[in-house]
Amino acid sequence: MTPRIFKYTLEITSDQTVQMPQDAQILSVANQNGNLCLWAMVDIDCPPHPRHIEIIGTGLPVPDSQRLFIGTAVIGQFVWHVFEKNKGESS
Repeated sequence: MTPRIFKYTLEITSDQTVQMPQDAQILSVANQNGNLCLWAMVDIDCPPHPRHIEIIGTGLPVPDSQRLFIGTAVIGQFVWHVFEKNKGESS
């Protein structure tokens, strides 16, 4: 199977779950037309798997949990830092 790159539009909220094919490789986040978007390389033949995304604004407290940094995006006057929560922990 040839991988494909898919876009997922994120809500600007502290925690959310995004369903994407299992083993999807998250590539980046950016502002696209005022929306916070995440891009991932996926195998569409893989079953869906929940990925836990955390968004933290500049100057806000960072909760104590394991996370993997994905990227930073500027939308208007706000700067959002996007992480995958619990990356590396067993479910």
